[in-house]
Amino acid sequence: ARRTRRFAGARASAMGAPPVKMLMVLLLAGCGLTALLSFSHWHSLEAVHATHGAASPTVDRAIALRLQEFPDNVKVLERRLVELEKSIQDLASDVPGAIQSKAPALGVSVTAATGASSAAAAESEHAAAAKAEKATKVEDRPHSKKVRKEGQFVPAPASAGHDSGPIGTSTVLVIIPFRDRDGHLTKFKQYWRWFAKEGRLPRKVARWEVFVVEQFDSQTFNRGWNFNVGVAIASAQKSASPDISDGMHFDFDCAVIQDIDYLPEKGVDYADCAVPMQLSSEIDRYNWKTPYMKSAGGIVGMNLAHWRQINGFGNDYFGWGGEDDELHHRLRINNLLMGDCYPHCTGKNDPNIGKKGLAIKRPRKGYGKFSGKYMHSANHTKRITDSESYARNVKMLQEIENDSPRWKTDGLSNLEFRILSTDVDKSDSADGVTYHHIKVHRGSGEYNLHGIQLAVPRSLCEDSSGSGGAGAGAWSVIELGSDVPWDMAALRVRAAAAVEAGGGGSCSSFVAKSLSFVLVDRRRNLAKILSDGDPRLLVVFYRSLHNPQTDGLIIADARGRDALQADFTKAGAFVTPSTEYSVCTSPLKREGPKYSLHQGPVCTGGGWERLDQGYFRAYAKPRQGLHAYSWCDNEKFWVQRFVKGDKCDGKWGAQKWVFGGTFYASKSKGYCVGSRASATEGGSTFSRLLVKDDCGGEGFEHAFNFAGVAETHIAAAVTVCIGHEKGGPKMRISLGGESCESEELQPLVRIPARAGASAASGDHRFCVEPESDGSDTIKEEGQCGGERKFTFALPKAAPASAGAGGPG
Repeated sequence: ARRTRRFAGARASAMGAPPVKMLMVLLLAGCGLTALLSFSHWHSLEAVHATHGAASPTVDRAIALRLQEFPDNVKVLERRLVELEKSIQDLASDVPGAIQSKAPALGVSVTAATGASSAAAAESEHAAAAKAEKATKVEDRPHSKKVRKEGQFVPAPASAGHDSGPIGTSTVLVIIPFRDRDGHLTKFKQYWRWFAKEGRLPRKVARWEVFVVEQFDSQTFNRGWNFNVGVAIASAQKSASPDISDGMHFDFDCAVIQDIDYLPEKGVDYADCAVPMQLSSEIDRYNWKTPYMKSAGGIVGMNLAHWRQINGFGNDYFGWGGEDDELHHRLRINNLLMGDCYPHCTGKNDPNIGKKGLAIKRPRKGYGKFSGKYMHSANHTKRITDSESYARNVKMLQEIENDSPRWKTDGLSNLEFRILSTDVDKSDSADGVTYHHIKVHRGSGEYNLHGIQLAVPRSLCEDSSGSGGAGAGAWSVIELGSDVPWDMAALRVRAAAAVEAGGGGSCSSFVAKSLSFVLVDRRRNLAKILSDGDPRLLVVFYRSLHNPQTDGLIIADARGRDALQADFTKAGAFVTPSTEYSVCTSPLKREGPKYSLHQGPVCTGGGWERLDQGYFRAYAKPRQGLHAYSWCDNEKFWVQRFVKGDKCDGKWGAQKWVFGGTFYASKSKGYCVGSRASATEGGSTFSRLLVKDDCGGEGFEHAFNFAGVAETHIAAAVTVCIGHEKGGPKMRISLGGESCESEELQPLVRIPARAGASAASGDHRFCVEPESDGSDTIKEEGQCGGERKFTFALPKAAPASAGAGGPG
């Protein structure tokens, strides 16, 4: 009856209209009549089948599938009614006098009966939508190529293919797993400012709560765990962290995991989550498809009930891959796969079209497009997986493929973390967007950055010799406190406050504008120089500490980085370690193996194996006498090109390339590089790296040679760990901060020392020798016998420190 009134309203409004409008009305009537006849024919076939059972005449499968699309065609027809009415109105405004009377609004609304998604009515919409899109004007399609120009930041066509309307009422929680992506985050906010207003019209989302969950540790990145943390905080799941309170809870309709470097194009509906939905069903790098049919990666949205039903992601998928494939199986086990073969159906007669349960539900064609090109200019941080982590990920995935019940206890239910800080950004609140940048640490134990000590010499005050008797050798030492400084400017302000807090005289003129800092890890007896040239190092230092309160120390210094480095070098205490690199190979279907350079002693990720003798050391920063070599990544074929210098050409061999990294090595022969500038059909251009003198042949042209560097450094600073065997009286003495804590040793004390080979002329030297009963003994060097474990040295006198509270 409602559709009859709509047709009647359209017909009444068309009375006396010019032929163009009458033609529109006739087209509408024809569409409706065709649909009704199809519906009637389908019911006739059903009646024949009900009467004759197995003896009923065979219905052509293509016809049957087409008729089964009728419920979706009703929705498409309603959308076309709106679009046709809009076309009439556009024609009236574009051609003055063509249409004299304005047609009243049709008032089409999508209700639960006609357009809302549900688990019971989640049928395939793709074939019907494809037909509808062919009839849509180019400028009204959600992703017109007309506006996809290289370098254009916002992919905004003239219309989203939707009617404009009031803002809806949905609240969407967007969770971004995050670490070391500050450049990406800035661009994301700029982009989302547009998407929140114009990405989907009419606007269904009234409120966007964007959680940027930063994994704050030195472990390999864990995408699934980060998402679980965001859900736990937003839903006030207090079992996950003692830092969660009831006041953190807010109601949301959909929770979406969002990769920061893939952005939605116009038409993507983040509020569509009545059933689990893979919003990123058309990705540019995969030829506007998903990588494979059973993929559940990328941008996925569900309501809270479904996330809890599957227990979120697994918490132990560190590094690259696995967590999204396990998500597919968590949905499968819980009967939440509502998608068919799209977009990997083999054709219109594929028997899997419309067959639910094959994959996660996906938006209809044209409304799931995501692109990474807007972020490729930003520094891309890859997720690294060592071979052991990858093997562990594969094992867990194989378990759940075989219906292991592990998913019930691994996920939201056993989540443990601590919240270190929360920053709220409401600069886009006028558009309904609020950002929450949350730093979290894995585990239930306290990770107290507040207790890190900051030591500032009073000599940084120009009037340090003034009243109060604070001499130039005195120190002011404070804890960082609850308001932890995250950048150089804040740390310099805190240093000035430390001097004031130290008392003993005024500090009217404090040297702070160019202040440097020495970041000390007292557990490892290593330090780094923090200066304006590398401000990110402060955050890296914070999250590298095993126990910030006992291990962290920050020392302020008026010298610049170069002067500090020169003084440490003069004392034999400055280390510039070389970096390990592995040459890895992976088979291709054609064109032979591909090659990739991975940092570390093993090949990262799956499918890569280290080349025989494919290991070398080089420096990651410029060094006198060494030359720069870079690797460039092709993100479509996952291949690399190796070049001389520290830059990559954006285009080479008919392919696009992005900068991967640079190392510094010798020009000697050790490895060869050969490149292939042309490829066979469907293949890629790339370089190969071999342990040979010449890389020519097999389509490759020899380019250059290089050789690794030798590692000659002996660490000047060491930790002498003294303890006893657990469950026994024997004393054990060893080197190394981390080795002080093991299953066999109960540590008693750690002593910072110099390695024996790096001892200063005035140091007191010692050796460690094993005794006959199996225990260890410390002796002065002159009393040592032939058998010794190691030697170390200590200053004969402690450094002078005037005033209380020195850094010790």
